[in-house]
Amino acid sequence: MSHLLKRIFLLNHNFINKVIVFKIRMRLCFNIVLKRYFSTASSAALRFVLKYIAPIVLIEKAALFRFIKITAACFSLILFITLFPCSYTFYNDVKPYFGDFNWSSLDPVRLSAGDFNENGRGGLEHSVPKLRLIEYEIQKGDTLWSISRAFDIDPDGIISCNSFTNVHNIHEGEIILIPNMKGIFINVKEDDTIFLYSSEYKIPPDFIMEINDLQSNSLVPGMKIFLPGVQFSNIERAYALGEAFEKPVAGRLTSRYGYRRDPFTGKRSFHTGVDIANRAGKKIYAASSGRVIYTGSREGYGNTIIIEHRFGYRTYYAHLSEIKVLKGENVQKGEVIGLIGSSGRSTGPHLHFEVWLKNRLINPLTQTNMAAR
Repeated sequence: MSHLLKRIFLLNHNFINKVIVFKIRMRLCFNIVLKRYFSTASSAALRFVLKYIAPIVLIEKAALFRFIKITAACFSLILFITLFPCSYTFYNDVKPYFGDFNWSSLDPVRLSAGDFNENGRGGLEHSVPKLRLIEYEIQKGDTLWSISRAFDIDPDGIISCNSFTNVHNIHEGEIILIPNMKGIFINVKEDDTIFLYSSEYKIPPDFIMEINDLQSNSLVPGMKIFLPGVQFSNIERAYALGEAFEKPVAGRLTSRYGYRRDPFTGKRSFHTGVDIANRAGKKIYAASSGRVIYTGSREGYGNTIIIEHRFGYRTYYAHLSEIKVLKGENVQKGEVIGLIGSSGRSTGPHLHFEVWLKNRLINPLTQTNMAAR
């Protein structure tokens, strides 16, 4: 490095000397010319050229390019050393990432960090948070969502570790439990294992065991396990919030929500619901409790029932052969409301089922469990 800097200094020194020599030579020549042939104004202009322009133009091109190249190389070397530190630099504040949750626990435990074996379970160890449940008394004006924002966790976590009769209607003075990190509790079922959860939710098995303070990987059906960083699926959240719908009729799902080829025109068109096929006359049930706001025939839909539910939801039941309820009637979830048919624009006996939320169509499969049946 010192040799390189010395060479740059010598080249710069030679470059400056050449500039000085050229300036002296040019000044002598131009002074003679100015005195004999030019006026005062012209002399001033040429002096400017002599002082600022001529040295740059008359320097040897090779020397100029050599100076530029060496200077650029020097700056590049300094920039490289600055931006790319040594590969053996270690940072003490790096922490492993196992889901999006808070690392600020005051009671850390030790966790083996991986499969790269060094002492039987892994060589590196990191501090991970200890799961704690915080007792919170509901205040006036609190909602599930305002509480979750205040504690910087998902509503799913609060719902999963409490038994709410109605998550939309919590009462002042009630005591609820709040986990100190993002994640959900799940109920262990028959044949569930730590390794099954690890594979399904992409969480290291050691981490699940440490978070839940388990001494072995055996699980007992009915116990609760906390899965850090995990959220409910759409249908799980719908059931937890009381916004899920049951499958309105038994049968085969023949057409899903979204774009498809129109069975009549063959062109690509948007299907506004799902079609469930079965024999004509099969009973249709209310997908959720609500009030019937429409019964009758609609263009394309044929015989149709529309039921209004809480939280702004509405369900449509179309192509019926017979309607069993009246407009204005209150119906319960699972109550018979009509029979499958092929009225309206239909290719055969089936139920066309739609779900609306506040005048906006939504995919029925995100609000029902019919995709899993």
